[in-house]
Amino acid sequence: MKLKATLVVIFFCCAAFGYAHSQEKHLRLSADGIEVLRIDCGAGALVIQGSEILDQIEVTAEIVIKGVSENKAKGIIQDQVELSLERRGRKAVLISHFESRFSVISLGGKAIHLTVRVPERMDIDIEDGSGDIGVEHIAGDVRIDDGSGEIRVEGIKGDLVVDDGSGVIKVIGVKGDLEIDDGSGSLYARNIGGNVTLRDGSGSIDVSGVNGDVYLKDDGSGGVAIKDVKGRVVK
Repeated sequence: MKLKATLVVIFFCCAAFGYAHSQEKHLRLSADGIEVLRIDCGAGALVIQGSEILDQIEVTAEIVIKGVSENKAKGIIQDQVELSLERRGRKAVLISHFESRFSVISLGGKAIHLTVRVPERMDIDIEDGSGDIGVEHIAGDVRIDDGSGEIRVEGIKGDLVVDDGSGVIKVIGVKGDLEIDDGSGSLYARNIGGNVTLRDGSGSIDVSGVNGDVYLKDDGSGGVAIKDVKGRVVK
């Protein structure tokens, strides 16, 4: 059964100087019986915050269009934006994309910035195209598959798995296991309760405060600093 979220607020504003236009949309969906939130998003920043008291999923989406007139921006938002939040069994699915149409403003001129608040007990599964990602205060497991952009994760009680193309990765406080497969960019991890498994193409690695083992499967280039590990360090 699919249950769609309720769209509660729409706001449009124009910054005349610089030709930047934005529209804000809010989505809500009851979290009753939902175990996993799956997020499939394109260009734009993504922030996910867990809450002990929240009983629903709340999404604020800021849709930004640059380099066109206000009327043109409204038309693009109406015709090309795919933004939805719906229930599929025990999973909630959030989709945030522009339809694939080439234009001058396709080259960095369109983005959907998401702020998502969820009950902290949920697992989080992210498929992201580009843009910075921030995740904090999640009691479940978190998986991130990201093309590019900085990733910051803090306060995860479950396991964390990150597959990243490029960008800085900063992880602070994971009670479970941490696994990172990184193409390029520096990697920083602190206070990991389980094991750490790293595969890195290029960029520095700085890991400390690990209760389990550290497995450095692949280190292409860049400095490596691993310390304060209670288990083994296997290279």
